[in-house]
Amino acid sequence: MNTASERSESADAGFTLVEVMVAMLLLAVLALAILPTFVAQLRATSVNTTIATASQLAGQQIDDAQSRAATCAALQAYQSETVAPVVDARGIALQATRTVSLPCPTTYPATISVTVTVAASGSATILASVTSLVLLRSAS
Repeated sequence: MNTASERSESADAGFTLVEVMVAMLLLAVLALAILPTFVAQLRATSVNTTIATASQLAGQQIDDAQSRAATCAALQAYQSETVAPVVDARGIALQATRTVSLPCPTTYPATISVTVTVAASGSATILASVTSLVLLRSAS
């Protein structure tokens, strides 16, 4: 013989299939609400990786300009050299462009401005740009 308290305990012993399905639906709705934010963060991270690589490339090019012989002729040769594209971790080719403010100064020692800009190959969007002064000791 079952008493009323025994029947209520056995009726609440577990979840029904409907309750499980409702819980799964709620979890799916929450996941769909969070998914766009997650995807946007992944995209931002990959773009930031490319910008960091471009910044590093620009810094290396400035270091290269400053490590040359401190002559105006060396900087003119630096500007005329072709820079090979660098491919970042995402497979994007980055192209550095060097600009040296010429003509050479008439008195020495002097400084000359060197600018390096980096863009994705085939794109006009500049990802990184660095300008620095380079000390020159003589014309040649």
